[in-house]
Amino acid sequence: MRLLTCLSFLLFAVPATVSACEGECIVGITKAFVGNYSHPIQSVMEKLAEEISGMITGRPSTATSMHYVSPLVEAYNQNPYDGMKTAIFPNYFHGKCQQDGIDPPGCPNPDCPVVCGTPGSLVHFYSTLRYIAFNESRAALEAIVSPDSSAYKRVEKAVMDASQAQSRRMSRIYPRVPAKASQHTASRHIPPAESTPSANSGAPSGIGSVTPSDGTILETVCGGNADEETSGLPDCSWEVAMKEYILSFP
Repeated sequence: MRLLTCLSFLLFAVPATVSACEGECIVGITKAFVGNYSHPIQSVMEKLAEEISGMITGRPSTATSMHYVSPLVEAYNQNPYDGMKTAIFPNYFHGKCQQDGIDPPGCPNPDCPVVCGTPGSLVHFYSTLRYIAFNESRAALEAIVSPDSSAYKRVEKAVMDASQAQSRRMSRIYPRVPAKASQHTASRHIPPAESTPSANSGAPSGIGSVTPSDGTILETVCGGNADEETSGLPDCSWEVAMKEYILSFP
């Protein structure tokens, strides 16, 4: 009898195993999406650098122009984790799967048709999950390119300074010819009008025409169609690998 009592105590003292995405599961899945988006975000920055290159006199290379967008890169990389985690857990996936105290077929794993906080639910609603990750990444980009953000202002100043400096250099290379010089002399020393930038030509009035398209650029990089269609964003899906990873958590 005493042995039976001890066994009963141990049975109730050991917590039941609960299949829920908590702790390491939340951290791991969040980090996986942040890591997955590092390459598309880098592609967005390179496309921005290419567009900015076209705004500067002399059109520096894209590699050189990456220097100008470095404040945006730094701002994005400061803390993408918290926003991604909150967007997935608990803003969408949270709570128990049970209905009237009973787990529906497929719940909690491997394919749970109820929105809840288990790996099986994330797998079943993966088409929604990947759009959550995309929308959070796009929102983070739009925040850092807002004209009110410090990163935007740093980029704008760097681009303006670079363009004006290049214009001054070009002005020294092609100095103005005195008004009394003959037309023949002038024609020998002055290149065609489109090649002789003035002190202010080529200096962009701002980078607003480039940066607001960040969300659109990310959509393009991800394959297009960010309208929550199952076939949308094919290059930012990672469905097979992510489903396998998600189900590696109990």
